[in-house]
Amino acid sequence: MNKKILCTFLVIAPIFANADLVALDDAVLSNATGEGLGIVLEDFVFNVDDAVTTVTGIKSSSPDGGVTDGRDVTVDWTEFYVMGEGSQNGTVETPGQIGSLAHPWVLETLPGSAFASIGDDIALLQLRSGEYTYALENTDKYAKWARYQECVYGQSGCTNANDSVAAIDAVVSRLTSDKNALEGYYSGQMVNLETGINSDIAAQITPQEQVVATQQADIAPAYDTMETAWTASGEGVVLGQKYEGSDCGFLGIGCGSGTAKGQYNATVDDYLAEVDDYNVAERELARRYQETLDSNGNSLIKRLRDYESYRSLCGDVEASNSCANGLVAIREGDREDVNSVAVQLSAGYSRRAGLDIGSKFKFTVYDEDKGAYREDFMDIDMKGVTLDGSYMKLWSRDNELNAEIRLNLYAKELNIGTCGSACNTQALQDSATLFMDNFYLSLSLGYGEVQPLKFSVTADGNFQLELSGVDGTNYEDFYDNAQKSYLYVGNIQLGNATAAANSLGSLTVDGLRATYLKVTSHDL
Repeated sequence: MNKKILCTFLVIAPIFANADLVALDDAVLSNATGEGLGIVLEDFVFNVDDAVTTVTGIKSSSPDGGVTDGRDVTVDWTEFYVMGEGSQNGTVETPGQIGSLAHPWVLETLPGSAFASIGDDIALLQLRSGEYTYALENTDKYAKWARYQECVYGQSGCTNANDSVAAIDAVVSRLTSDKNALEGYYSGQMVNLETGINSDIAAQITPQEQVVATQQADIAPAYDTMETAWTASGEGVVLGQKYEGSDCGFLGIGCGSGTAKGQYNATVDDYLAEVDDYNVAERELARRYQETLDSNGNSLIKRLRDYESYRSLCGDVEASNSCANGLVAIREGDREDVNSVAVQLSAGYSRRAGLDIGSKFKFTVYDEDKGAYREDFMDIDMKGVTLDGSYMKLWSRDNELNAEIRLNLYAKELNIGTCGSACNTQALQDSATLFMDNFYLSLSLGYGEVQPLKFSVTADGNFQLELSGVDGTNYEDFYDNAQKSYLYVGNIQLGNATAAANSLGSLTVDGLRATYLKVTSHDL
């Protein structure tokens, strides 16, 4: 195994220097305030070359339902590299950099009082990557710019940094137009719209919803009674159907009121009457939504839809119609970040080089159809990776390890191939590769002690990861302050990366929060 770390610097943050590193004497060290340990790796290359890690002892699922043991599965980890950008999938050992003297990764201990969401009676350990305020170097801002640019800057056809500004201007213009149209329709009286909706709901909707709930609650007992009578009748018909004709014998005597079949038939009538009463109540509720009108003839359902649209666009409804917290304000803020990056790129500035990271795996599995073992492959290559703005906080509470994690990962390209040595040409390799451009994942797990990410071990020795804790006492804090997760992929392409016909489009997942998550490992 060949591991290369050409230069490593450990510095005490926040002391930075541009001159050569020198030994610190006792007088200088005595002034250190202990903010944390800064970590910088310069000219960094890590490559396992031809070393192979093999994992055995894994069994596939049994094709016969468990009568015999599953087949052996072998996993060979044949490649892993971390290098500087431009390494050509790890084939050219290009030095990279993790952190810098001005923006080191920092390992530090902090009091819980440093964070509003963590108690002040504990201390925590935090590892955080370097943070950049300069728009072009800030990964979150650059990723926003790349989202609207819709191509990897510098590649063929992607040289005008202001394309992103035009794209987000169109989005802001559309949202603003939708906002103005709603305000114009209701003469700017959005507070009156909200008040009228609340009044109509209290007078017309809530009472009828209670009727619906009552009628719905009566259905289950009626069904249970019908089912009991059906069993007693001998189950001679499908449940819910009545005994009729020949089922009741001569002159219908077998279905008289005193017989089991007759009693069952009566319960069917009762059950259907309850269902009908429920349906009548639901139809009345729907009618009230459609026919409860304001002074201008707008139905309640229309006003509710318009109100929800306005809330999405503007956030809280205010007399001033400030529109300060919704999509309009968010996209206007994004527009500032996008424009800042575009201005800096247009002025000739360039973003710092990222890292290239990659791994290869070989899976040896039994093919039931062929009656022999086969080899499957996975080759993952990420180019131009940056991680600034990421962090991990760790603390203990009630003998449990708690955490809050934020991962900001941007890659210019993320490619996943599934072909091994049989793909001996670039065309064959491309045909079995999934190409993703401008990949950005901003993942948040945990929010202080409101919703800590908990690590534990079960009684049978399996690992468990859990997110929980959001309830009626803290949900407002969670939804107001917990960070959201975000995923964006600018272009997803299967096969030849230069063939537009192979493009599957882009992917955006925005504003995601996990109120509950539980992951448990299991024995293989």
